[in-house]
Parts: sequence; structure tokens; C-alpha cells
Amino acid sequence: MLVRQGIMVTDNKAELDKYRYIYYNRLFDNRTLAVTIAPTMMCNFGCPYCFEGSHKTMPKMTEEVIVAVGKYIIEQSKKKTILINWFGGEPLLAFDVICEICDKLNEAHVEFCSSMVTNGSLLNEEKIRNLHKLNINHLQITLDGTAESHNSKRYYKGGRPSFDDIISNIANLLKMTSLKIVIQVGVDNNNPHAYEDVHAFIEQRFPEAMKEGRIVIGCNNIQNRTGFDCTGTCLTDEQLYQKEKKAIEEHSYPALMGKLPSLSLPCMYRKTNQPAIDPEGNIYHCLEHLGVPSYSVGNVCSGKMSFAKISGMAFMGDPFDDEECRKCNVLPVCGGGCPQDIMQCKDRNNKTYCSSHKKYLSEMLPYLYRRFIEKGQE
Repeated sequence: MLVRQGIMVTDNKAELDKYRYIYYNRLFDNRTLAVTIAPTMMCNFGCPYCFEGSHKTMPKMTEEVIVAVGKYIIEQSKKKTILINWFGGEPLLAFDVICEICDKLNEAHVEFCSSMVTNGSLLNEEKIRNLHKLNINHLQITLDGTAESHNSKRYYKGGRPSFDDIISNIANLLKMTSLKIVIQVGVDNNNPHAYEDVHAFIEQRFPEAMKEGRIVIGCNNIQNRTGFDCTGTCLTDEQLYQKEKKAIEEHSYPALMGKLPSLSLPCMYRKTNQPAIDPEGNIYHCLEHLGVPSYSVGNVCSGKMSFAKISGMAFMGDPFDDEECRKCNVLPVCGGGCPQDIMQCKDRNNKTYCSSHKKYLSEMLPYLYRRFIEKGQE
């Protein structure tokens, strides 16, 4: 019965080949262009932990870049479905650029939909009234807890608090549009209860929107995956394991907790159909590289692309070439680790980029089983 259900396998090589096929099939799937566009790398916030840090120097896109981005997407739209994610910096600092690009796409009869990652502070009524031009289906807004916790970490340049402005803008979004709002809660050792606090606050402040599913609250457990943690506030694998175990024991389930890990598929670093474009038109394969031209693989203005870089990123640290990864029981839910981490751990004997599943999944299974039993009884 366990074999029929796929819980146990009789041939490890056959199972590995299946996963490799699924992985590479997704890696080279070009039916969709999911492009992230940063119209500016500047931001009106002074968050001390921001991974972009010193790279927030590029101003708004020039007209030359706007035209080139429009042409790039129009050309791709002849063969692909177009999805756009507006990013930054703070993208709403360049809302005019966003609208101009969307106008060009609409004039060319390009079918596209978009989303946006924003700090939410600049969503005034005028911008909200013009969001329809973007064919936008949802916005992601970050909160680092309720007022006191959030304002200690996410404040305007100069130190002014931002929480009340964001909540007021969320209220206007709900009143003036039918858009879905994803509130992403950043959690580390400085605000360990931020998710629960935000969930309770939003449920009380916007009960109908929560009930209707117009507001979804996610939990971003912040880990030091790329070496940016200088203050020791990031969560360790051990802390995440203990946190998830406690959540199941106490019947509180932040996003992604109390669930079995899913099949790991290639991220944008390896894929060819998920580029990111900065204000100078440089093209990247990782959001953490935005604004650092030395990491770019091409440019929409020049039309030049580095095939060597693109192919290198697709196969660098390929888990199917690594004997230890191939033999690892959790490879299908790990995928070999973050390519960024692998770059920073070139010594193959130092597996600091290994997934926490390697150590903790077997210990977590009894708790996950208990969760499934409880869920079946609800």
C-alpha cells in the first residue's frame, strides 16, 4: 500500500530520474514570461536590515529604458503569456514610469497581468484610482508586526513611523478596489510574535476582508541565507524547527507551517523565463542582484545577452551532478539548496547551504502527522 501511494519507492534511480525530468522540464519551460521590473532602486524607507542596502542608488528609468522595456515585452508577448511584478526599491516612487510602460503595452494590445511588492506608504487615493492601468491582481505589503514593532524597523528616512499610514492606505485600497492584498510579515528574533500580532490586528481592523479572503497574511521567517545578517537577529534552522513544532502543539498555524514540504523546483536564478530588469535596463536572474550591474546577464537597451552567464547560472551547482545530493533522502524537497548559498560555499565539504529538512524533517513528521489527524477531525 505504501508503495502504491508513493510513500515508499522500490527503485531510487527511477525516482531520481522522475524528479530530474520534472525539474529540467520546469527549468526550460518558456510558455510564460514572468518579468520583475524595478522602475527605480530608490526607496523612501530607511530599514536597517534591507538586503539592497547600498544598491539603492539608481533613480527612475529614463525614457530610453522605458521604450526598450516596452519593446522587449511586446516582442516576448508574441509567443508567451506575460506576467509582470513591479519591484524596487519602492516602485511607487516611479509610478509614472510604471503607468507609461503599461500604456505602451495596452496600446500594442499586449495581454498581461501584474502584481506589485510595495511598502504601502505611498498608496494615496490618486494612485489607487489609476491602478487599473496596470491590470494588477494583487499587491504585497510588508509589515514587521503591529505599530511599535513595525515602526522600530520599517520607518521613513529621517525616522518618522510608517505603520498608521500603511494601515490607512490598506483601508482605502479595500474601499476603492477589489484587489487582493497579501500582507507579508517579516519575523526574526527581534519580533518572534509578529505574525500572530499582525493576524489578530488585521482580523479586528478588517474582519470582512479577512473573511472574504481579500487579505491574506503570510509569514516570512527571516534567515541569514546570503550573509547579510550583521546583528545576529535572523532565525536559525533549529529555531524554525522548534517554532513549527510549537505551532502544531498550540494549534496556531502561520503560513506554510503544519504542512509537508512540496517538491522543490528551480528558482528564477536558474530559469530563463523569469528575468528581472533594473532602472538602467540591466537584466538579472536573482532579485538580490538587482542594481549591481556586474551580476547582469544582458541589457534591454543594447539587446545583448551573455549566453555563457545564463547557461552557467542554469547548471552551476546542479544537484544532479553532486553525488552527495543525489544520495540525499530530501533532495526532491530541497533541490540542492539556494544557488546563491552555493556560490558563497564553494568548498564542497562545507554544506552550510543544505536545507533544514535534511536534519529536521524526520523529527518533524510525527508532529505533521498529528496535524493531519486534527485537520481530518475538524
